Amino acid sequence: MSYKVVNTIYSPDTDFGEEYLKDLDVSLVNGLWGTEDELIENAGDADAIICAGPGQPWTPRVINELSKCRILASLSIGYDRINVEAATERGIVVTNVPDFCVDEVSSQAIAFLMALNRRLIPIDRAVRDKQIHLITPNREIVAKYAHPIQRLQDQTLGIIGFGRIGTTVAMKAKGLGMRVMAYDPYVFGAVMKSHGVEPVGFDKLVEDADFISINALLNDETRHMLGYEEFKRMKPSCYVINTARGEIIDQPALVQALKEGLIAGAGLDVMSVEPIPEDDPILKVPNVILTGHSAWYSSVSDSESEYWHKSTIQIVSALGGEWPLYAVNPDARQQWLQKWGK
Repeated sequence: MSYKVVNTIYSPDTDFGEEYLKDLDVSLVNGLWGTEDELIENAGDADAIICAGPGQPWTPRVINELSKCRILASLSIGYDRINVEAATERGIVVTNVPDFCVDEVSSQAIAFLMALNRRLIPIDRAVRDKQIHLITPNREIVAKYAHPIQRLQDQTLGIIGFGRIGTTVAMKAKGLGMRVMAYDPYVFGAVMKSHGVEPVGFDKLVEDADFISINALLNDETRHMLGYEEFKRMKPSCYVINTARGEIIDQPALVQALKEGLIAGAGLDVMSVEPIPEDDPILKVPNVILTGHSAWYSSVSDSESEYWHKSTIQIVSALGGEWPLYAVNPDARQQWLQKWGK
């Protein structure tokens, strides 16, 4: 049987695991498409689709036009760009890569934490622009550029989302001697305690943490879960770190909170709109570190090849009539197996 596989976010210098498809009769179509009409035109008759690039609209309209698709293979941990409910109704399995870039993203969160705590960015700018040196006994200079810097061992990290990345962030922070607490309504408190992490409610985390690391999926429950009211309840010395999805934070509210001094600063790898618009006010807020959705990356393309290859393996399973390991919509399984199962 011949299959059509469409990669909708293709890059010519990408190795996305084509070797896994070599034993199948596959017609491979590569492209880079970003509108509903383009996706329907180029992937409407596909049996399997690699998808979910930034901004791709996998809406009910697009999904309902997929005439014979059996799998939408997302390249990331998050699958918020795909309307999973529409896919489930049509018996299409949606997969992600849940164990992708765990070390990279958790390390980025810790890097943000340490850079914000040690005020590395403002001190670096002061050294370059003003030739200041903090070895000086001039306490005014120290207070202006270095204050406040607290010992990490005296600080509390609050983690929102205790999945693979959140757990790894916790372990790395524990290694720095920090107190760690976490909020995740879908993880048993005993699991957190087994890692030396204190399970807490959302309100306590917001009010008690010195650093807040967001490591949750984006969905209806988490969208804008940190807004102006939450920032008002945080310590004025609190730093917010987001390596998950930009829309978990109400970004205009964050800008306002930073300008008003409700919190001390933020480390943001992800934004509500990507790339960041040139007129976005977040660019003019000095106490923010921005890294442009780069947390997933590691050298020699280790992490990149990982997510491409694992996504392709999910496609091979689906085309072979096997329910994929990384399926995120189990409600589609019965209908899917009746249509495509061995």
